[in-house]
Amino acid sequence: MGLFNIFNSKNSKTNDIKSQKTGDLTSFRKEYIWGLTQENPMRQGGDKNDFYKLIKPLTGNNGSITIGSSFHPYQIIDNNGIDIWETLYYVIKANSFCDFDELISSKDFFHMAPPGPQAFPTNVWADDRLSTDINPVFGKYVPFVIPYLTYDNDQEPEWVTRLNLAINQYGNAQDFITKVNQDSRFLMPEPTFIIGFGEFKKSTPEVLINNFVDFMEQNLKGK
Repeated sequence: MGLFNIFNSKNSKTNDIKSQKTGDLTSFRKEYIWGLTQENPMRQGGDKNDFYKLIKPLTGNNGSITIGSSFHPYQIIDNNGIDIWETLYYVIKANSFCDFDELISSKDFFHMAPPGPQAFPTNVWADDRLSTDINPVFGKYVPFVIPYLTYDNDQEPEWVTRLNLAINQYGNAQDFITKVNQDSRFLMPEPTFIIGFGEFKKSTPEVLINNFVDFMEQNLKGK
């Protein structure tokens, strides 16, 4: 599976961790950054520090795990129905690369370098609205996601807090989104733009698809 690295974030120690929470997969939220690119939607590269800088504003001081890649949305569920977050978690667990309980309690950051692109074939979902046959605009503006796991601390995601704060203070969150775009350039060069963030629920994958389709219909229709 390539090289694996662990990076301990600054000010990472905590005195409080809910005793009922353990380091199983349900202790984490499956979150993602989403956007559009005119380049290859699957890109690999950058070191752990780049990924830490990218997701820290989205997770806050929280036990989090990244995989060093972006993906087309149709790459994030394999032929067996296993999503990329599950794959990430179980590979780490099977190989004892990381102590999840320690990651959570110490609010550390773990970064895993992925295998090559051949390990992530494209599988068009039953919801095929991102296919170019259905919506040709996605051939020019190609959807991508950057997935990561972060501990479910029973609070709203940090990115929700920051978006709401910016909107309440300034009427929009453009500065926050721009900063995330700048921090992503090590992985997603221009012309690429990050639009938003989300939490993936396997029971409702159409929510992820809706992000792209709704944006396309409001901003890209006919282009």
